[in-house]
Amino acid sequence: LGAVCLLFAGFAFSAARTIRVTQDVVLPGGQTLKAGTYNVVVNEKLDQVQFLQDSKVVVTHACKCIPQEKKNRETELQMEQGPGNTQVLQEIKLAGETRIITLPS
Repeated sequence: LGAVCLLFAGFAFSAARTIRVTQDVVLPGGQTLKAGTYNVVVNEKLDQVQFLQDSKVVVTHACKCIPQEKKNRETELQMEQGPGNTQVLQEIKLAGETRIITLPS
């Protein structure tokens, strides 16, 4: 299974911690994020990330945040090809932040 890096959000969205998913993706736990725009809320104390649309939680998933020295230059979602040609979201880098949000299975 090869990893593919896909860029989905521009600099205009970085301050709002918003991502735009251009195709349906699956989280490691099997939940699906339909194509669309999501606000991303990370709670490092609870090790969880929430994906919201219109201020409503669509999906909550476990996460681990890995600190980095440098700020992420752009918002990036890293996928891995899953069964049935699905794209499984593995990690999120939000522009301007100094962490990688990983999504364990």
